[in-house]
Amino acid sequence: MKKNRFITIFLALAAVAALVFSCIEFKEIVWPSDPKANSEIEVSVHIQYVPETERNGHFILAFVAPKSWKVSESISATYSVTNAQVGGQLITITDEAMVLANDYTEPTTTMPYSSAMLSKYGVLGNTGPVEWIVLRGTTYINTDGSGVHPTTDAYVKLKFKTGSNNIKFFTAFATCLSDNGFNDGNAGEYIISDTQMIKVTGGSGNDDFTVLHYVSTTPQTFRYGDYVSIEFVSSIDGNDTALYGEEQVYLNATCTLADGTVKEAPRALMTKSGDETYFKYIYPKSFFGVGQNAEIVDMHVWFTDASGSKVVTDGTEGFEVSQAAE
Repeated sequence: MKKNRFITIFLALAAVAALVFSCIEFKEIVWPSDPKANSEIEVSVHIQYVPETERNGHFILAFVAPKSWKVSESISATYSVTNAQVGGQLITITDEAMVLANDYTEPTTTMPYSSAMLSKYGVLGNTGPVEWIVLRGTTYINTDGSGVHPTTDAYVKLKFKTGSNNIKFFTAFATCLSDNGFNDGNAGEYIISDTQMIKVTGGSGNDDFTVLHYVSTTPQTFRYGDYVSIEFVSSIDGNDTALYGEEQVYLNATCTLADGTVKEAPRALMTKSGDETYFKYIYPKSFFGVGQNAEIVDMHVWFTDASGSKVVTDGTEGFEVSQAAE
């Protein structure tokens, strides 16, 4: 299942790049070969650009990272460019700083660039919380597309910190010039790279955003003091659970308090949505009857039919439903 989903995403993005963006090419994207949790990593990107039409603006580079990494708080970036066209002249840019541009306006959507990237490219098949991190160069480029111009090469170095969890996710890079943005009127205004799967080890937990999950939450990131929807999918890619086809599915759950006390909630009938999905909104402290001053540190859920004879669980405690890190 994981292999088929990865190939589907890879081919879809590769086809878009081949059809629309013939004059911009990602030549190389290099992540560390064995990235570790709780560490600073460096990623290098080489982009080649052949000027064919007039394009203006600051160099934009965006990529996907897990939200839990809080990349915007730690990232630093520099870029170097050969044969950049500025004011009719070819210049060289060396180790110029890039600035965070998540809130910079994308001109064709008038949305902040991070939101525009999410709207256009989505989350690349990730099943956990990820975000687009957007950076902007300092030098304003104004390219005259007439005549023949040398190829422009841009080299970017990114440094940022990973989070504390072991994690596997899909990432990709996208680039354009800020004034043109996602303008489809001129081929080559923007491009997204092929998808890469990144695996980070050496931390705690085991977050895998590359596979579909039988259990998820809305919102994906929440605290035990928030309202949250617990969602259960009874079949994934033809892999049916014991509860597939049931009209009534019940949510069962336990929580652990800071003092080690384990509380089990009364089982609750879930709402069926479509043929395979069930959901139940809960406020965990009320659901478990522990009071507003209680501190929940852990929660597990499992699912049963009306009789309780059919059970879908993960291990002895059930599926872990974790709150977001502080």
